[in-house]
Amino acid sequence: MQNKSLKRIVIIGSAGVGKTSLLNEIKKSLSLKVIPEQARVICKELGYKNIYEIKDPTKFRSLTLKKQIKLEEKFNQFISDRSTIDCWVHWIRWSWCSRKTFESEKYFKLAYSQALKYSHIIYIPRLFKPKDDGFRWNDEEYQNQIDRLFKQLLLEWEMMNKTYIVNSKELKERLKEIKDYLKD
Repeated sequence: MQNKSLKRIVIIGSAGVGKTSLLNEIKKSLSLKVIPEQARVICKELGYKNIYEIKDPTKFRSLTLKKQIKLEEKFNQFISDRSTIDCWVHWIRWSWCSRKTFESEKYFKLAYSQALKYSHIIYIPRLFKPKDDGFRWNDEEYQNQIDRLFKQLLLEWEMMNKTYIVNSKELKERLKEIKDYLKD
């Protein structure tokens, strides 16, 4: 049973929608540990500048999921830029058709069981054209695919009751939305 006072907040959505910007603002008003986006951390640790350089994407996605879970369990209460939900969405997008295997099932179980522990999910849909950050794909059609996968997954995993969908494009308005959401 999830402890209702426990704050395990994740910010999810496709690349370039403003997750990191929102996290950097909201963290100022919360006394929680911050978990940065692990894909960027792991790329840096492996010596890659961006995801285009990754030699073994399956291994990379597994490392990202395991590191995300490790940090979430270490900190117990946190706000995170991305989550195990993001990990599974990207696994589906990049590995599902070619890897309907025991490996996929194991990955799914890890991602899903950890996602059940989140107290608050902040989902930022694609509300504007993403900016190229030089790190990952920001093609509009790709963003739409990822966005659809998030929506489907939140419904399938029955997590809409703890998900807030951001409505505003502007950071200041988003910050107000999230502060009001987290008051409840």
